[in-house]
Amino acid sequence: MIRKEIGKYFDFISETNLTEENFYIHQGFYPVYSGKTAEGGIVAKINTYNQDSSCITFTTYGSAGKLYYREGKYTIGRNCMGLRPKEEYKARINLEWVAFHFQNLFYKLRIGDPKGQRSLNKMLLKRVEIEIPELKVQERQLNKYKQLYTLKISIREALAILSDSIRRVSKPYQKHYEIKELKKIFHTEGGNSGLTEDFIYYNMPTNEAEKIEIFTGATLEENKMGAISRYAKPNRTKLKIFQSPAILVVRKGLAGKMFYIEKDEFTTNDDAYVLTLKKDWKEKINLRWFIHEYQNLFLNLVTSKSDNATFDKGYASRQIVKIPDMNFQNEFAEKIEYIESIITKLNKIEKEIDALLEYAIV
Repeated sequence: MIRKEIGKYFDFISETNLTEENFYIHQGFYPVYSGKTAEGGIVAKINTYNQDSSCITFTTYGSAGKLYYREGKYTIGRNCMGLRPKEEYKARINLEWVAFHFQNLFYKLRIGDPKGQRSLNKMLLKRVEIEIPELKVQERQLNKYKQLYTLKISIREALAILSDSIRRVSKPYQKHYEIKELKKIFHTEGGNSGLTEDFIYYNMPTNEAEKIEIFTGATLEENKMGAISRYAKPNRTKLKIFQSPAILVVRKGLAGKMFYIEKDEFTTNDDAYVLTLKKDWKEKINLRWFIHEYQNLFLNLVTSKSDNATFDKGYASRQIVKIPDMNFQNEFAEKIEYIESIITKLNKIEKEIDALLEYAIV
């Protein structure tokens, strides 16, 4: 096993500067790989290509460092580069192994603001030393990676089935409803302005008694932004502390998305609204049922269909909803909660697998 610079093992393939106009004019079947990581990095499919042999692509800007094994006929587009073994190493390097084994290294080599857009520098990469073991070692390690990746795919398939099953959960027959405006049922309050990461850092709780968890609509998974002292004063005003159970509604971004919050006390930033039940409705509505029943409605209560859409609080308050008997709601919500608990466990396992896939197997 010999240590050499990446530039000694690999040739670098530069990006092709294609525009959206090119994509439209030359629509076809051959993928264009770009710096995006969604959909496997495919930004378009066109009727021509500039690569017809295997390589590793990596994103150079934005979500920089993500490695992919590519084969077939394709084009390397913007914010993306390729690595292909030099002629003397082609028979000694398994490219699929490279994509797994050096993933974490490429992430570590990113430069720029960790909270913003990051990049990878070609000249820096060329000088980084790596070790390429014998081919049989690569193949043995690749087999382990593939076993983990196969498990990940199985989990993704199971999650898709479970998500679909939530939509198909049968509802018990219910004939009688109360019909009300949302403003008659919920208190709706905005979050804290000025609750930035820097402010949170300088106002962390010193003990459990003053600890308030922060939930935010900015992240789709656990929605946690850490914790803050209950005595903090964002923008010199008293911290808004909310009592669960409650619904967190994303105000901007994925506007209208709802999350159920069951912690005793919590707070949020001004990217979200908090819905809590009014006194007369606390024993009449199961919030898990409500989220499932009216999620599609809330996603449509926005100012526009663009990425800059915001949830329209005033419009939402005037919406008419049907509220069935509590037993009906509880029966339905119990089924949903069970499925969601399995989804949560599978998501956790998938994250653990992703973490393993990013590190070099020895």
